[in-house]
Amino acid sequence: MLEKGDFLLPSLFENPYFQKPPLFNWVLAMAFYLTNNYSEAVARSVSSLAVILTALFLVLIWKSTLERANFLQLFLPGLIYLTTPEVIDKALRAEIDATYSLLVNFSLFSWFYLHEIKQKKVLSYLMAGLFSGLAVLTKTFQALVFFYLAVGPYLFWKKRLGEFFRSSHLLFLAGLSLVLLAWLIPLHFKVGAEKVFSAWLSEYLSAAEGKEMNLSQHLFAYTLGALFSLSPWVLFLPFSLKNPPQKEGPSLNLFQFSLFLFFGAYFFHLLFPGARFRYLLPSLSGFAFLSSFVFLKRESFLGLRSGTLLASLISLVFLAKQAFVYIYYPYHQKNLNYFRKSAQKVEELLSGAKTLYLCEAIPHHLIYYLRYRNRVVEEIIYLKNCEDLPKGYFALAPRKSSLPQNVIQNFEIIPLIVRSKEYIFLRPKDASP
Repeated sequence: MLEKGDFLLPSLFENPYFQKPPLFNWVLAMAFYLTNNYSEAVARSVSSLAVILTALFLVLIWKSTLERANFLQLFLPGLIYLTTPEVIDKALRAEIDATYSLLVNFSLFSWFYLHEIKQKKVLSYLMAGLFSGLAVLTKTFQALVFFYLAVGPYLFWKKRLGEFFRSSHLLFLAGLSLVLLAWLIPLHFKVGAEKVFSAWLSEYLSAAEGKEMNLSQHLFAYTLGALFSLSPWVLFLPFSLKNPPQKEGPSLNLFQFSLFLFFGAYFFHLLFPGARFRYLLPSLSGFAFLSSFVFLKRESFLGLRSGTLLASLISLVFLAKQAFVYIYYPYHQKNLNYFRKSAQKVEELLSGAKTLYLCEAIPHHLIYYLRYRNRVVEEIIYLKNCEDLPKGYFALAPRKSSLPQNVIQNFEIIPLIVRSKEYIFLRPKDASP
């Protein structure tokens, strides 16, 4: 996007790219542009900032439901959210999940705040729709799953489900459509919006067909995933469910809304063997709220004051993360750093050449290291057919049983494995560009 200056139409090597919506790419491009730095640190900082903003937003919502609280109690959901292992993991990755989760939570809890606290029902649906539109522009229509899994059962429990069939719900759809159409209409005149939906649908189908485990293995993995990814706070969830707020009011409403959000998302994704535990990230705000109620209501656990136990567990999570980094990162760098090592191998094979052709291959991570991180090459040219590879240039192609005759005659063929994928590096026999 930054190289071409085209932010409307995402592309990858001159081909339109619609598998993922563009909003996260816009955010990353802005971060790179503002810092003039294409490093991993800048890319990862986007996710870290998104997680911090989510935590602060949860604190604001929490504060609006409390009658009184001390300083520590005020920050409970934010602290628990930031020290949940699954959240920590996504905060360190230059991936969509943290930004996507931030927007979904803005949608969910802006609706809750305006609808249940401020009693501005019309505005609540409009704001939720606008933020949902941004979330859809980040990770397609699955963003809407969390809204309907939380809001629908909550209104049903409150015996107000009829709202979904009134004009207020239409405002949610209007806000959603407004954001999407602002991108889709100009895009339609350029390439046709139907290509976007076709690409998104193919992503859903490939995810459903590409499940890596059967149902029993999926259930087992999901259970272990919950215990590991939500520890230590998941241990307090039974106490929270056993002792919900008793008094009618904002706190009870927040408890019930969070309950439907977290458990609705958990059991919904449990039904699909192709789903990953990270898909639940937007619902972990509900988990943080549910866990917070325990420390708000109980003064002690097993003889320890709640504040002391909370501080101890936060410290434990921090120390565990540091120990994991200390042990795992050196191991990863030595044994698992596939893309960086492959990039170093390609750099050696290039022998100083600054142009690399890609024949029918798009190894994204490898390109990042070669073109942006290490700045080994200045130009990458994508070819749909290896027959079009000009003589005297270096190229990377997927491994095949046969190659065009002109390639066999003019190039040295060197096998190259990048993680689990097999490629061939094509080096001119005269080794001169």
